[in-house]
Amino acid sequence: MTTPTDAQTFDPDTVRSWFPGLEGTTFLDAACVGLAPIQAAEAIERFVETSLGCRERDASAHHVAMDELRRRAIPQVARLLNTSEDNVALVESTTHGLGIAAAAIPLRPGDEVLIPDTEFLQVAIPWVKRAERDRIVVRPVPSRDGVLDLSSFEAAMTPRTRVVCCSTVQWSSGYRIDMAGLSELCRDRDIWVVADVIQEVGAMRVDLAERPADFVTAGGHKWLNAPFGCGFLALSDRVLAELEPPAYGYLSLEEPEGGWPRYFGTPTITPFREYRFPRTARSFEIGGTSNYPGAAGLEASVRLINDVGARNIENHIRRLTDLLRAELEAAGARLIGDGSAGARSGITVFRRHETPEQDEALLQRLLDERILLSIRYTAGVGGLRVSTHFYNTEDDVHRLVDAVRRLG
Repeated sequence: MTTPTDAQTFDPDTVRSWFPGLEGTTFLDAACVGLAPIQAAEAIERFVETSLGCRERDASAHHVAMDELRRRAIPQVARLLNTSEDNVALVESTTHGLGIAAAAIPLRPGDEVLIPDTEFLQVAIPWVKRAERDRIVVRPVPSRDGVLDLSSFEAAMTPRTRVVCCSTVQWSSGYRIDMAGLSELCRDRDIWVVADVIQEVGAMRVDLAERPADFVTAGGHKWLNAPFGCGFLALSDRVLAELEPPAYGYLSLEEPEGGWPRYFGTPTITPFREYRFPRTARSFEIGGTSNYPGAAGLEASVRLINDVGARNIENHIRRLTDLLRAELEAAGARLIGDGSAGARSGITVFRRHETPEQDEALLQRLLDERILLSIRYTAGVGGLRVSTHFYNTEDDVHRLVDAVRRLG
């Protein structure tokens, strides 16, 4: 198995060799769920082999070793996001990260949370349920044919706006929000920013030094190619300084002198004591026995993206997207959303027919030929959704478009 050590060595054919799931399939649906590379599968296999026995001196040391293995994912995620390791926590999924944000931000009755009207439902659910309990107000940010520029957000803001929660790439249109501009807009108004980056990170560069947000979360199972129930939550310095976690777990405590095995063997310990949690993102983790194999897979997959180079991946995806859009238009398809370079992502959405039912029929014919994509809609915005990732090639694009012409 060959893994690049230099980001300049990116080669699509080599990348494809890491994904055996591509055999016999034109896979264009990372926006639904990604394929795992062999590196992630091997990392999980190594963990499973370790868990079959106790290779350490005792079971306590075995547990500590598993905790240390889990935390190896943190430096890779921090590198990918260009942020400090102290600002990164591991979570189970995007849902988990969004729930932490919704529970941690202090709000009073009448305070407003803004959410785009084309959002994935999980972005809204925690806030809608909190509104039922705490009488906060959840308000939509209206899009214009799927477009969500800064003026859309600014027009929706009022003096009571306290939170903007959004997916940085909209799932049913592929529209990529100007998060640097939105973060600045919110900072000037003392508004918390909660960003779901699951449809962006791994495909497009996400640099938190250039576009800071307070809560940035994603599961690993889409564009990060680690579909094993583990993701990340990156927190701003403001969160770490001002907010408390919504729950506490003992493994997020400052480690006692001598380590946990020695502590647990001390006769004088008591559960009734002062508990000091570090002011790092670690305090926002579950803080208990976690998804160790998921973290092993996440670490391997994110390391792979870092080694290939996030900029190389984005450039490759942009080239494929340019080709795909041109070929679809030539085939008579109607592209959905803003086609400008800044608003594009790894997601391209199109409609071939007048009705969703006709496009659904086309989708089924494409699936019969093992050309995998999806159909997605929210608030009337959407269509057939294509995800071009770094393991895709121009041949994949041509196969899809040729089939659309032939089957559509």
